[in-house]
Amino acid sequence: MSLQFIFGNSGSGKSTYLRSDIIKSSVEHPEKTHIMLVPEQFTMQTQKDLCFAHPAKGILNIDVLSFERLAYRIFQEVGHDSRTIIDDEGKNLILRRVAGECKDELVILKKNLKKQGYINEIKSIISEFTQYGVGPEQLTHMIESTDSGSYLHYKLQDIKRVYDAFEDYIQEKYFTKEELLDVLCESVPKSNILKNSVICMDGFTGFTPVQVRLICELLKFSDKVMITVDMDKRENPYQYTHPYQLFALSKHMVTSLTDMCKEENIHVDEPVYLYTNANHRFAQNPSMMFLEENLFRYSSNTYTGASNLSLHETKNPKEEAMYVAEAIRKLVRTKGYRYRDFAVIISNPDTYANHLESAFECYHIPMFMDHKRSILQNSFIEYIRSLLSIAEQNYTYESVFRFMRTGLCDFTSDEIDMMDNYCLAVGIKGFKKWDEKWTRRTKDLDGSELETLNAYRERFISKMIEFREAMKQPRKTVEDITRAIYLFLVRENIQSKVNDIAENFQATGELSLSKEYTQVYRVLLNLFDKFVELLGSERVTTTEYCALLDAGLQEVKIGVIPPSIDQVVIGDIERTRLNDIKYLFVMGANDDLLPGDTAAQGFLSERDRDKFRMEKISLSPGPKEQIYTQKFYLYMQLTKPTEGLFLSWSRVSNDGKAVRPAYLVQEIRRLYPSLNVINESEKPLVEKELTRSIGNTMIAFGLQDKENSKQWTSLFSWMKNDSGEKNDLGRIISAADSYHKDAIIDHPTASILFGDPDKLSVTRIERFYACPYVHFLNYGLRLEERERYEFKPTDLGNIAHKALERFSKTLLKKNKNWPDLSEMEREELIDQCVDDSIVDYNNTILYDTARNEYMIRRIKILLRRSVWALSAQMKAGDFKTSANEFNFGKGKIDRIDTYENDDKVYVKVTDYKTGQKSFDIVSFYHGLQMQLPVYMNAAMENEKKHHPEKEIIPAGVFYYKIQDPFIKGSKGDTEDALLVELKLDGLVNGEEDVVEHLEHNLSGTSKYYPIRKNKDGSLGSSSNAVTQDEMSDMLAYTEHLEQESKDRIQGGDASVLPYKYDGVTACDHCKYKDICGFDKKIDGFHYRNIASVPKDHIIAAMKDNKNKKN
Repeated sequence: MSLQFIFGNSGSGKSTYLRSDIIKSSVEHPEKTHIMLVPEQFTMQTQKDLCFAHPAKGILNIDVLSFERLAYRIFQEVGHDSRTIIDDEGKNLILRRVAGECKDELVILKKNLKKQGYINEIKSIISEFTQYGVGPEQLTHMIESTDSGSYLHYKLQDIKRVYDAFEDYIQEKYFTKEELLDVLCESVPKSNILKNSVICMDGFTGFTPVQVRLICELLKFSDKVMITVDMDKRENPYQYTHPYQLFALSKHMVTSLTDMCKEENIHVDEPVYLYTNANHRFAQNPSMMFLEENLFRYSSNTYTGASNLSLHETKNPKEEAMYVAEAIRKLVRTKGYRYRDFAVIISNPDTYANHLESAFECYHIPMFMDHKRSILQNSFIEYIRSLLSIAEQNYTYESVFRFMRTGLCDFTSDEIDMMDNYCLAVGIKGFKKWDEKWTRRTKDLDGSELETLNAYRERFISKMIEFREAMKQPRKTVEDITRAIYLFLVRENIQSKVNDIAENFQATGELSLSKEYTQVYRVLLNLFDKFVELLGSERVTTTEYCALLDAGLQEVKIGVIPPSIDQVVIGDIERTRLNDIKYLFVMGANDDLLPGDTAAQGFLSERDRDKFRMEKISLSPGPKEQIYTQKFYLYMQLTKPTEGLFLSWSRVSNDGKAVRPAYLVQEIRRLYPSLNVINESEKPLVEKELTRSIGNTMIAFGLQDKENSKQWTSLFSWMKNDSGEKNDLGRIISAADSYHKDAIIDHPTASILFGDPDKLSVTRIERFYACPYVHFLNYGLRLEERERYEFKPTDLGNIAHKALERFSKTLLKKNKNWPDLSEMEREELIDQCVDDSIVDYNNTILYDTARNEYMIRRIKILLRRSVWALSAQMKAGDFKTSANEFNFGKGKIDRIDTYENDDKVYVKVTDYKTGQKSFDIVSFYHGLQMQLPVYMNAAMENEKKHHPEKEIIPAGVFYYKIQDPFIKGSKGDTEDALLVELKLDGLVNGEEDVVEHLEHNLSGTSKYYPIRKNKDGSLGSSSNAVTQDEMSDMLAYTEHLEQESKDRIQGGDASVLPYKYDGVTACDHCKYKDICGFDKKIDGFHYRNIASVPKDHIIAAMKDNKNKKN
């Protein structure tokens, strides 16, 4: 019955000594039990090391266990009470329940209980209290010792209330993993295994109070307990003064155990000192020996000779990962090392994990990422979560297809895509619409395809019907919902499907993913068992159950055993156990990652923890202590490699922020002043390690940026002379020398694709002039975005158009003009026209939601305002409506107004717009705004047929913007301001008689048209007006643009030639931009640049065009 410490610094051979001693004892005393206790993640490696070191290459009477496994081993021998052990997931579930039950009594916790991760914070602090022996009495004492109105006082009161409720709930039924060792303490005296045993402990940096109590019990009944301790030979291990020193953890461990031995009269043997061990890890490596002796010490020593340390600065974490992979590959290739000789420690897995996976894959380096995986992104877990989401959200589009796209639903991708497109187009959502036969057809759907869709629908509903019935039951318990999910999984044979996925990953070499899928089904069923056992009878809603499931799944992490022997181990500073490595790479030595977020205080702040210390109550290290704890772990890791250490950092973080090297870099540079930093961004090509794919990439970038990239030329020359690289090089050169060349479609193909050129709509012509390639994709290949069941701005415009058309036609039938109606008659007729137009439009989505019903009211308000303004405009002059929605083959004219006298017919064309479109003569000249002039030509041709004996005069072309502007002021001022805001936009025939017919007795600026009359009767310079001859030239030029577009379309013009005008391009909102690949950096791609020129220049150019024709 004795305790013995084995002291030594890192690399002194403590573990080797301990293994040798326990092996020797096991051989000499086979009747005794020998136990090697190590941290959980070290058990497998320790077992392996003992087997290799044992002369018989096997260990029959040595058990390698963690504290938790020791407990289960002893419980198997002596038994324990009937209580069940609950883990972190179980604690989360119970705490969620008891906190909810007593939330009305809580002050601080009450408002935060539903925040994500908050229950986990409560669990952590209760676990900490349990580990450090802080019971109800100590908590009560702390509450009494704090000010009654302080924040800490209320926090501790809340925690005690939840803690008490938690303890009451688990009493006589469960005990936690933290209490496991307390229960083990009670079982130690009953165990024959432990009597006169030899127990060795290795790899521990410290013990919690409950572990100290257990060690005390083990010492009483065992023959000997040996513990390795990392300690500097210059330190006194038996003197612990404060936690802010490098070996504070080790000193605290030694002093707490020796104090306990004094209290219990347990003998402490003379320690073993290994400071001068000849087999020291660094016996042949003086520079690493110097690092171990001086790192983080108060020392002025420096190392001036050649060292095996290396410092590397990179541009960003991605480049840092590539550098590490490159360095490992080079050492393996040139020095003959194995991949298992290397390890990588990363300061932050979230920052570096993905970059390292990509870099190692690029260099074909096998790796093992030593961390526990979250299972939330696993497709099987997503299958369960989306299944519940369907029940919770009643078969919304998002929940159904989230479920289907997990890959476990027995539907092919094509079948899912077909259903997805249909449901999106017709608005299938809710169980009722899934349960009834689908009858509505979309634009491109025929009858047979609709039957196929209904067959898919029935397959899906038949899967879900039993689960739906179970979830419909009122007053469901946790057990009811869990059983419903389990039975659904059984019916769908999901276990077999998950096993198939694991086998597929195994076959493709994805061993880590294969291990994950092998475990995930069992892990979920274990969680379901805990649900039923701990909360089975509790009544919950589906939403509450989803929250419970997510909380449980967030706690579940899957640990993956290294699937191969020869691979690089990648891990973090604290968790990863490194063994027998030759080189270590430490990544992320930046000040934002080391020491990291130690300021994250959790539930108790640093000041709160100080209050506990003042009351002599121990807790886990706070932020200040964690900095020194991290230094200690860094010391342990940095002194693991036998041959060399590489330290790297980035200048810029993942999110583009400038970052600085960490304190560790300054410490290394202080110790090794002759050590230079290598800038990886500036490393010459000859020093880089290249694979074929990386070399090809460098050549491609070099050819693309020949001026700024010179290093690639030597690589290019080598690849040019290497027979194995010639094919790749040829493809790269071909790609680099390529340029975009617009393809011309032959005339027969163009005729088939584009159809009759005489039937080109105005929209098509404008689309062609905006970019011929977009016209080809839209009207040639007929590519369209997925149809969506939603109310779009175009729908508002279409309904407004239809309603105005009905309004105007109704007045024509009644032989009435717009201004003839009273306000009441006008509003009643507008409301009726809007309602009828919505029914005819057949867009039932307008009645699906309150928001869209609001849109109906909004449309009515807009049209009331519009009809009022349009009536005022017509009342101001002589024009009367002669046609509405006039269809002439190339488009549909919203309204044609005419004024007729003895020898002339004046024609005015108006097009209604719900957007902010304005007439621009430059855009018209280049084919981008042809609608109004084309409409005018069609309207004049129609009038000529009806009045062949009269002269047809174009009075003006206009846009009317359907809007309801907000104006402040008195009624009279407001009406005038509204008319100004709602005035027509376009181009006016500025002849005096035309203006008079448009607006009688105009003086100053018109409230109705874009014109202004000067005092002398002439039109002001700000007027949007032209002469009648200029209007005729414009209409003639319109015909020229139409003919030109027909010729080019039939000639097969599908060039990628988007316009650019006044800072706007055709590419800005183009839905085809991912198809065309337009890139100004590639030769052959360019914009059709349109210059902004004065109106008189455009008019002159159109006149010249007309003269040339004549």
